[in-house]
Amino acid sequence: FFTKPNLVIISFAKFISTMTKKDNLPPIIALEGTVVLGRTYQAYKRGGLDEARERAFEEIMGSIVWLFGVKALNKVGDKILGHYLQIGDTKFDVGTDKVLRKPFDNFVKDGKCGKYTSKQVALMKGAKVVSSVLIANLIIGAVVPKINHFMTNKLRHKRAEQNNVQIAQNNNISLENDNKTQSPNFKGNGGVAALNIFTNAIENTNTGQLLSTDVGCTGGRMINARTSEERREIGIRDIGSIYFYMWAQGHIRDLLNFVETGKFYRLNPNNIKPINQHLTEFLAKNNNEMSVEEFRKQVLGKNPAEIKLPEGINFESAKLSVFDKFFNQFSKIKKEPLQVAKISDLESIFKDEKNIMNRLRDMSKLQPERLGEAVVTKQQIIDALNIAEINDPKFLSKAFNDFSGGASTDKYQYFSNKELYNYKKHMEEYVRQLCKKSKDGKITQETLKKGVRTNHIMSGINFGVGFAISAAFLSTIIPKIQYWVTRQKTGVNAFPGVYDYAHHKEFDA
Repeated sequence: FFTKPNLVIISFAKFISTMTKKDNLPPIIALEGTVVLGRTYQAYKRGGLDEARERAFEEIMGSIVWLFGVKALNKVGDKILGHYLQIGDTKFDVGTDKVLRKPFDNFVKDGKCGKYTSKQVALMKGAKVVSSVLIANLIIGAVVPKINHFMTNKLRHKRAEQNNVQIAQNNNISLENDNKTQSPNFKGNGGVAALNIFTNAIENTNTGQLLSTDVGCTGGRMINARTSEERREIGIRDIGSIYFYMWAQGHIRDLLNFVETGKFYRLNPNNIKPINQHLTEFLAKNNNEMSVEEFRKQVLGKNPAEIKLPEGINFESAKLSVFDKFFNQFSKIKKEPLQVAKISDLESIFKDEKNIMNRLRDMSKLQPERLGEAVVTKQQIIDALNIAEINDPKFLSKAFNDFSGGASTDKYQYFSNKELYNYKKHMEEYVRQLCKKSKDGKITQETLKKGVRTNHIMSGINFGVGFAISAAFLSTIIPKIQYWVTRQKTGVNAFPGVYDYAHHKEFDA
């Protein structure tokens, strides 16, 4: 296998592309598998088979509901909305950036709400999402713990009975007259105090939905804890895990990218094909070789700050987010709100510049029409005036559609314009890195191939480091911390689900 370098490179590239693709299941399953094995092993070392079985069952069931449950529940909800309530097609988003993409307004304008008002349909959509999350929380936070407790009780009693019978047989005496061996003293657990659980409104983002699921599951598990020590361990484990599940890998990759290139981002291997193919075709038209300076000039164009817009453009402006306003208080580079102009208004301004107007019309196709009217952003007007390969509307259309899976031009779906242009920024930086790493002052087809290989290799290394650190914390370090806290508080290293620390004895789970 390793005697065939091209095969190794292709296989490695496919692997890294799969593991770094946004919202892809394989990397999540790999991390979950590591967490299940690590936490089960740590549980076995401390609490034996009982704690190991509980941990494995809880983690596996939690993973299944996390990966598939909410989506399945949402699909059921979609069928209820679409068929039983007769509101028609339910494949629409309610997200919006206020001035550019308004998928729900398009949905309403096209008369797809049936006999209901737009407000009623929006409320139904929200209720469906909230219900899906609540049911998932109920399963993981309440049903799974109760099943675990029941199974542990049953298995422990069965083992105790078998142990008593074996002792009686070995000593040839009846269990009633056995004065040498005592069976474990099982005692019913008193009720646990209810904990106050805070809930957040579910935001219309993946992060918000995942956090709401985490918070609900953690609250449910803590309510159903059998002892205060177990409740504390659940809190340490579940709350401490949120960061390493959701953000740690990305932050670690960003930090490594900064060390390697001076930028906190790198073009994702899954999104490199459009820009590489475009550059390959562009270079082929120029005899497959260009100087670095000429390549940079024709691909990246001018500095956008040098592009002056004509006067008289009537922009409709969105409001800055609270985060952006806070950022502007401390940064020299001020963030601007998204600004949009109508194509019909630009006709009179660029009436003598037919080529620019054609580019603007093509730019307007990078997003669906807004209530039947073509619009462009301020950035897109600048790009239309800044003639360069990276700003070619036809190229951007292919790249954005590939990046968004077609959602960027679907009038019923919402895909953030900010995310699209962050992707464009990453492509621009990729081109700069190609120019920076050229050793002979030339850009050739070999330079492009080497750039792709380097991107995959460094992405693979950064992914591996981020994955390893997150997996280590989730599978080993966090469990060790929760066990350490229990030892410090009680002086005993025992499974809190079946141990009465005050009286130093075990009880029914």
